[in-house]
Amino acid sequence: MKRSFKTFVFSMNLPNAAIRDRILAAAESAFARQGYDAASMRQLTRHAGVNLAAVSYHFGGKESLYAAMVTRRLRSLNETRLNSLEQAEQEAGGRPVPLPRLIELLVRPVFELSQDEAHGGSHIIRILGRSLAEPLPFMDAVLATEFQPTMALFSQAVRRSVPQLSPEDFLWRLSFIVGAMQHTFAVLHRMSELTSGICRNDDREGALRRFIEFAVSAFSAPATLPVAGAS
Repeated sequence: MKRSFKTFVFSMNLPNAAIRDRILAAAESAFARQGYDAASMRQLTRHAGVNLAAVSYHFGGKESLYAAMVTRRLRSLNETRLNSLEQAEQEAGGRPVPLPRLIELLVRPVFELSQDEAHGGSHIIRILGRSLAEPLPFMDAVLATEFQPTMALFSQAVRRSVPQLSPEDFLWRLSFIVGAMQHTFAVLHRMSELTSGICRNDDREGALRRFIEFAVSAFSAPATLPVAGAS
């Protein structure tokens, strides 16, 4: 009871915005390390220095907290992406933006965020990777609002850069690239372990450069020839 009372007094002395930020930061750490189902709200509140009532007041519950956490990060990332895309299109003067530039504008903000350890960047990258690759049912509306419109604008820009592809080929390749992007963000923090030390977890620029090369090659490759023997 004494600990609960101290936590309550501590949280009451903070402005509402500061309390929200502490809860969100603790949520990112807990959900990144343990996943949504295993993360304990009691551990989360203890780490944030608040009580369960504060979480309920600001977010309503676990699902709403998770959704708010992802929304905050995706919105910031997408604002950066869209501002950069708008500038690149203005510089292109009506011509298609070069494909390597488009891929970089899409993924660099996430690689840079992953390096921001002071603000929990590596935690949220893991969460975003999981959220996009295996979305929780209650996250459908969040992803439809915060992820899909930005991807649609980038897809249109990429399409202008690869007009030689048929609509079917383009959409398949786009799907493959988005899947590779989601997987990359989900495992970026474990690359050294997964590759027996060949790839480094902290080689973000190297990973970014290789991802751009991979994506550009995937979109630029000639259309696949018909399978031998197919009618």
